[in-house]
Amino acid sequence: MGFNFNPVNDSDWLIRAAMLLSFTLQVILVFVAPTRKRSCHPLPHLAVWSSYLVAGWVAVVGLGLLLYSLSISGSNNGSSSIFAFWTPFLLLHLGGPDTITAYSLDDNELWLRHLAGMLFVVFVALVVFFSSVTSNPMVTATVLVFVAGVIKYGERIYSLYSGSVRGFRDKMLGEPNPVPNYAKLMTEFESKKNAGLMVEIIVVDGEHKEVLEQAEVMKNGRKSVETMAYELFAMFRVLFVNLVLSYKERRISQAYFLDRGDVMTAAAAFEVVEVELGFLYDMAYTKAAVSSTRRGCLLRFVATACLVVAVVLFVLMDKAGVRHVDRGVTYVLLLGGVAIDVAGYLMLLSSDWTLAFLDGKPKLAWLARVARAVRLPTRRWSERITKMNLIRYSLGKPEEDAGRRCWCCRWTTIPRVVRCLAWVADMVGVREILDDFFFIRHEPVSCRKIKDSNKGKKSIDVLNYVFDGLRKTANEVRYSGGKEMKEVCDYRGGEGIINELVGDIQLMELNVNDVVRDSVRREFDESLLLWSVATDLCSHRRRDIEVPRNGDIQGLMSISETLSEYMLYLLARRPEMLPAATATAAGIGLLRYRDTRAEARRIFRSAAAWDPTHHDAQRMLLEVNTSKKPAVVKGDESKSVLFDACILAKALLQLGDDTMWRVVAGVWREMLVHAAGRCHGSTHVRQLSRGGELITMVWFLMAHMGIGDMYRTQVGDANAKLVVLDQ
Repeated sequence: MGFNFNPVNDSDWLIRAAMLLSFTLQVILVFVAPTRKRSCHPLPHLAVWSSYLVAGWVAVVGLGLLLYSLSISGSNNGSSSIFAFWTPFLLLHLGGPDTITAYSLDDNELWLRHLAGMLFVVFVALVVFFSSVTSNPMVTATVLVFVAGVIKYGERIYSLYSGSVRGFRDKMLGEPNPVPNYAKLMTEFESKKNAGLMVEIIVVDGEHKEVLEQAEVMKNGRKSVETMAYELFAMFRVLFVNLVLSYKERRISQAYFLDRGDVMTAAAAFEVVEVELGFLYDMAYTKAAVSSTRRGCLLRFVATACLVVAVVLFVLMDKAGVRHVDRGVTYVLLLGGVAIDVAGYLMLLSSDWTLAFLDGKPKLAWLARVARAVRLPTRRWSERITKMNLIRYSLGKPEEDAGRRCWCCRWTTIPRVVRCLAWVADMVGVREILDDFFFIRHEPVSCRKIKDSNKGKKSIDVLNYVFDGLRKTANEVRYSGGKEMKEVCDYRGGEGIINELVGDIQLMELNVNDVVRDSVRREFDESLLLWSVATDLCSHRRRDIEVPRNGDIQGLMSISETLSEYMLYLLARRPEMLPAATATAAGIGLLRYRDTRAEARRIFRSAAAWDPTHHDAQRMLLEVNTSKKPAVVKGDESKSVLFDACILAKALLQLGDDTMWRVVAGVWREMLVHAAGRCHGSTHVRQLSRGGELITMVWFLMAHMGIGDMYRTQVGDANAKLVVLDQ
């Protein structure tokens, strides 16, 4: 029995499958794509990534199948007319939903390639359409869907261009500003002086009345969170392309974040930042650049109207020559297309963009209240902090004694299974993925937790601690000039140590000062590794001897451990977010991390016979004799800082819990601020599509408080006037 191949029939079924698959991928992207900005779980990201890539491939393949089917069958095939009607739907699908235009920032930079692809696809669609126009009874409906498809695809191309560095920068730069007219003023000054008049140029410095009025409005803070965030976003979005801010933006923003006293809490500040970063995500990865404008809304209405009219025309037409299966596919495409548009409208109406717009219209304020009442409460970012502990990682025992077990931790009770998994992972080159599965932890760190905790009482946690430190620093140096504001980002623990240790009589006796200060004067990645291991070792006393501690010390200890493990995660998995003057410096940081981890594994491997716990591993390291500096004994071939960290931990442990944890927490806060301020704006924006990062929140909050080198050094515009003195 031979195999019978019918190219027409077989390609027909492939076309139907391609159309349904293309539509299914659009549905997935509509509802799953928004979750990636508020989730750090890999499954949603994998679903969006695969759907995003396959959607374009399926649409192009479908067009090719349609062109092939019509070329070999012409008008003899009974399905040729309906296939011609399906062609513009693929153009519609290539336009993509409102919720995603780019998976990464690099996709935005390829907008010219997408434009060329659009022109090619439109050309192919026109060829298919005109090849069957004489036998197609649905010409009007096909043209309507074609118009909707071109609009959708055009929206995507424009959104990609707007999200690119070039497009974003062109919008932000505005008109050149050469004023004041220096040449005219000096010419007039010279002419009057030559005429024998007593003239002088008086320069009047001062804040513009407009800036003072806007700052006063911000200080009152009577606008909604969405409206306030949108106004600040309109000023601070230039940070995406690493442009500078002026005195005006800093003065207005500081009035809102620094001049409102106790009203501006950490929860309120981070909530505004969350909304702003949500706007930034939408501009970079969705069609917000189109849907947030009046022209875009008009085009959206035209596209939807075309689809609705096409549905009506198809329902009313005589479908006697159309197969039942083709009718079903057509209804799925038509009604599904309208449903996707309706879902897009509902998402847009309940978005922060719409709420900010409605709040600005007094007559439509009631609509904003309705939208807030009916929209589902969702996170604006993942609200999680990722943590990694070097000693646990080197020991190969994730959280075995921390009281927080995951379902996979039962495997760790069988060392042979774990070693077998590690060996297989090494063989296939996925050891890092396996390690991430066991040793990377995601823990909540949200503004809601701050807002709802302790029923109004001040709680000590990471976000409160970082916010209070930034506000205190900004208030201390805001009137000292731009130079001091820039220098805040250069602090890497030195200022925190000075504030905590100066005046402590014990320091001179314990000879701790030099050891601690030297640890923060090294290169940033080396200092980070030192303090990460030392912080973990300092917590050994907590388990070794039960020492009574008040709530503040317990909170500082928790903050120190959290920031320590978070910064170590950035060094190991997100090194591009940490300061590095050159690629070589970044590479040295990874070498130090790898060498330190290897040395720790060698030590723990020597005690594998009695299966040491995390607590045992801490004690082993603290018991090592470190009377001689490691560099003197080992040389500098290995970049490990393991025993330097032991020396630092022993010095810190001599201070006592109160002083020690205030010092450690202060160092980590300054390290976080330093790393946030030294990371490029485009690198921060990349993290928005991965659920967001705490360091990005801190970066944007710093900008609002006027901290960093993104501002001009001038205090304001100088008003020069030519004054005749003898008149």
